Amino acid sequence: MALADIIRRIEHDTTADAATLVGAAEAEATRVRHEARASAKERRESELAHAERLAKDDARTRLASARLHGRDRVLVEKRELINRTLRNAIEHILALPDAEYAALLAREIDAAARGGETVALGQRDADRLRSALPAALEATGTDVEVAEATDSIEQGVVLIGTRMRVEISPAALVESHRAELEARVSSVLFASEETP
Repeated sequence: MALADIIRRIEHDTTADAATLVGAAEAEATRVRHEARASAKERRESELAHAERLAKDDARTRLASARLHGRDRVLVEKRELINRTLRNAIEHILALPDAEYAALLAREIDAAARGGETVALGQRDADRLRSALPAALEATGTDVEVAEATDSIEQGVVLIGTRMRVEISPAALVESHRAELEARVSSVLFASEETP
């Protein structure tokens, strides 16, 4: 074989080998690109799913927090409305005509008295009770002595006896029946909320 033929053969074989190597390299590069794209897509989808789960969890937490906050605000508002209603009840008792107010206090004094106690009048109620309370006590048959005003209470009276001191005032009456009154006020004010 002539040298030119050998060189051509070598060139031909080299070109064929080079084409085979280039083809294999291109095929490998294509395979690596496809794997990289698939891996990147899978990673991106996984990261998006994770971010979506975190966002949903955060939204649920925020919603639950908002509901709790809203419920707490409603409870505070309800408590304030109940307290305002009870304060209004005290004001209505204080606004009773003198004879009715004295009769109410006389019934409470009669329920607490054992006999022989002294009734001290509240500072602000002294004038209105001084004349009306003795008659109301007589009507209930209560054996107590009506004394002058005391600095220890502003409204109502204080029943003072041996080892006893009982405040009988509109505020004390409401406070002593607070649980019952709150239940009644709640049932009236919030009755529509309890029915589905």
